[in-house]
This record gives sequence, structure tokens and C-alpha cells, in this order.
Amino acid sequence: MIALVIGGFVKISVFFYAVIVGLSTLFKVKRPSALTYPVGTVILFFSLTIASNFQEHLKEGLTIMPVLLFIPFHVVIPFMLLCIAFIKHRIKKQKRCSHPNGCSAFVRYPLLHMQLLPLFFYLF
Repeated sequence: MIALVIGGFVKISVFFYAVIVGLSTLFKVKRPSALTYPVGTVILFFSLTIASNFQEHLKEGLTIMPVLLFIPFHVVIPFMLLCIAFIKHRIKKQKRCSHPNGCSAFVRYPLLHMQLLPLFFYLF
């Protein structure tokens, strides 16, 4: 039981640190520690208002979150990035192609098909 508490604390601390560093980089804040209290207050507010009890928390996590988070982050955004990468590659290929094998995406990027496998396993 104590391992779960320590693990949860470490996980929350790492995520909180990542948010602080990301926001300070995004908004070019010189002292990231200045964002600690505002971000902590926002997280505290949302943690109290999102779910009032454990049953509501489970309901939201099993019914609402897969539609709002999992499908967009696991299917829509990777597919859009893949389309953008192929379009950018096609534009570069039209400008200049000096590769002996015809500048195929799988020739120039041999690990591309390995990166697409998790997407196909998720869809089928």
C-alpha cells in the first residue's frame, strides 16, 4: 500500500514539474518557480470540481474520457501528423529528388512502417 502512495506522489510530482517547465518555456518565464502556486491552484480547483465522489470519477474515466481524450490522442492526432509528414515529404520530393531508389518514404525513413504498427493494432 505504501508503494502505491509513494508511486502516486512521484507520478504527480513529475507531471507537475513537466507542466511548470512546459509553461515556463512556452510563455518564456524567467523564473519557473513563479508559476508553481498558480498552476497548483488550478489543479486543486479542478480536482475538487471534476468529480465529487469515487463513483462519479469512475464513470467519467470509463465513459467520457475515452471519447474526449483517448480517441483524439491515439487516432486523430497521429493520423493528422502522418498526413502532414507525407505532404511535407511530397513537397520536398517534388523540389529535389536525388535518391537512387526513387525517394520512397519507406526507403528514406526505414523505421516509418515500424512506427505505424501501434496505430494499426489500435484500429483493428
